[in-house]
Amino acid sequence: MNKKNILISDANHGGLILLEEYSKYTHNNLFFYDIYNKLSENKKNELGKKFNVKFLSLKEIQEHEDSFIKINPVHMPPVIKTDYTHHEFVGYLLKKINIKTKIIQVTGVKGKTTVTTLLKHVLSNYNTLILTSDKLTYNNKTLMKKLSITPASIITAINKAKEEKIFNELDYCIFEVSLGVVPNGYINILTNILEDYPIAKDSSCASIAKESVFTSKHTICEYSSYQTFYNVHKNVITLSFDNENADIYSCNVKYDIKNTSFDMTYFDKKYNITHFALSDFYITNLLFAISVGLILKINIKDIISNLKSSANIEGRNSYKFINDKLIIEDINPGLNTTSIKKCVDNITKYSEDYLLIIGGDYGITCEEIDEEKLYEYLKNIKPKKIIFTGKLGYNLINRLNKSYTYFNKLNEAVEYCIKKTDKMIIQIIYRSEYNSNIKDTLYKT
Repeated sequence: MNKKNILISDANHGGLILLEEYSKYTHNNLFFYDIYNKLSENKKNELGKKFNVKFLSLKEIQEHEDSFIKINPVHMPPVIKTDYTHHEFVGYLLKKINIKTKIIQVTGVKGKTTVTTLLKHVLSNYNTLILTSDKLTYNNKTLMKKLSITPASIITAINKAKEEKIFNELDYCIFEVSLGVVPNGYINILTNILEDYPIAKDSSCASIAKESVFTSKHTICEYSSYQTFYNVHKNVITLSFDNENADIYSCNVKYDIKNTSFDMTYFDKKYNITHFALSDFYITNLLFAISVGLILKINIKDIISNLKSSANIEGRNSYKFINDKLIIEDINPGLNTTSIKKCVDNITKYSEDYLLIIGGDYGITCEEIDEEKLYEYLKNIKPKKIIFTGKLGYNLINRLNKSYTYFNKLNEAVEYCIKKTDKMIIQIIYRSEYNSNIKDTLYKT
């Protein structure tokens, strides 16, 4: 970096982590922009003394903007220019840390957590550090909970590995990352662009942010997303659920509640896979995980054997039987209209005798749900098929202006479906973390 004034932004999305790490390696002048006013004056004074950093207002920055090297999250509103994104700056810091471990990164609009979790099982014979939206683990040991998947959390993960004295033992790091990846990883996965939602006050969008995946030695990209947004990039491995033009795809799918079977084409080779998969998007997630194993030269028999322990990832198209009813759980913070539609489409593979529980919360991810689009979709489903719950459900039921059943809490809706209805399939579609509160209360009847 040529300039001496380094400005890092955003205390909400990892900026302070980057500030602390960078302060270990630099004598440059450090400045910080707390764009969302998260920090109290006392906290700013404390950090100022600790890291020799000065906090600036937007007006102070704009008066001398060209004097700073500006490091901003990719989704920050364009109130000042960006010289380096947080993703790029994490890449710079990883070079300072001198990490030698092969890094696998997973980004995309949907499927990130499932693919990352499946990869944990594929690589279970190795020492792996795994960061998901749920937790940070080393092999089967949980090191930290409730980490975000902003790029700065990668620095937190690496420092935790050092603290636990496992840093030099790592064979692979697997990181779930939001809105793109840290440049120059070993393998990058782009699961999909199901919805190209706007970011940075409509000045950019998800597809632009996630284009950083094409900087790795190996990049696997969902085929339709590649064709729509990224086909100028070469040497990309494409993957599809069923498009035979992709390098990797499935066919001859035979769905079953417990063990779905399908044939996987991987370039010029074919493999038969039998695994838990209720839906086409779960099969696609399996294809991503298996493909990484094959790229890493793991024997297909070992991959399939390792995946046997991965069935039923909580809240990610997981299922259970209660009182002879099948309950399918899609409980995660990133559900959007497209994924909700897919959930509904997939249960019709098994029966028309179903009930939907739809609802959840707002403000839990940077990707808010398009309520208007969801309303347009749901108004075409018979009211007797849907039970609404939570804040999202409350708003939807008021907009739809028809006679629906509503429960304030998710567990109340589930209890009603189990005890009071004769429907054999209950599909939960709920925007929330699959947290301890849900685990402890969901099926207490």
